[in-house]
Amino acid sequence: MTTAKNSPMRSVHRAFEVLKVLELAQQPLRLTDLAQRSGLHVATAQRLVNVLAEHGYASRHANGYTAGPAALSTAHAFATTSPLRLVARPVLEDMATATGLTASLYVRVQDNRVLIDRVEGGQRPQYSLPIGERLPLYPGAAGKVFLAGDGHSDLETTADALRHVTFANGTALDYAGIHADLKQVREEGFAISVDERQRGTTAIAALIADNAGRALGSVGLSGATNTLSNVRGSALPNDVCRAARTIGARVPATT
Repeated sequence: MTTAKNSPMRSVHRAFEVLKVLELAQQPLRLTDLAQRSGLHVATAQRLVNVLAEHGYASRHANGYTAGPAALSTAHAFATTSPLRLVARPVLEDMATATGLTASLYVRVQDNRVLIDRVEGGQRPQYSLPIGERLPLYPGAAGKVFLAGDGHSDLETTADALRHVTFANGTALDYAGIHADLKQVREEGFAISVDERQRGTTAIAALIADNAGRALGSVGLSGATNTLSNVRGSALPNDVCRAARTIGARVPATT
């Protein structure tokens, strides 16, 4: 039974869960839908979304609730002060210029990855992911490196939790396929995805870690699949791994 002592903390966690649901919805949600996706009673969801709306993190519309404008100012504050983004920006620019591909920077937020910066090269992508987009860690190269690069995680457990994944190109992977994929990423130190999350897009990514081996983010290159062939045998994996090491070495150490 929850005590009065830890009840406020539980409310904070629930409020963030409601906010996450609003962020991922990409459309207004009715209160009943918001409660169901948050795993909360309707009355609890109503109370929490009212608090979020009061502080600008949720907005009420005729057809439901959405994330609010305060989320934009929070994102702006992160973008202008994040040591990782500030250090990575010139590296992304160099990568995009040298390869003509799109260079991207992600951070992990729980079981998702969030795009925090992107620089497009000369080859315009078929689809440009919006800054701030929140995506699952699997599939996709930029997310797979978080799963495979976490030395404290057991790949068998991770693959079992994912269980079954279908890529954008229709390829379906079961436990064995997911485990083999993540094992290869861990062994090689980089990830490649071809038409996995977005059809027609190929990506290469590597994990950014600090001097203590703690994951800071992931950096990658992406472009049209029909213009990228034999990526594994090209210089791109080495380029991405070198960029990840450079960024990791430049981020100020934390105590």
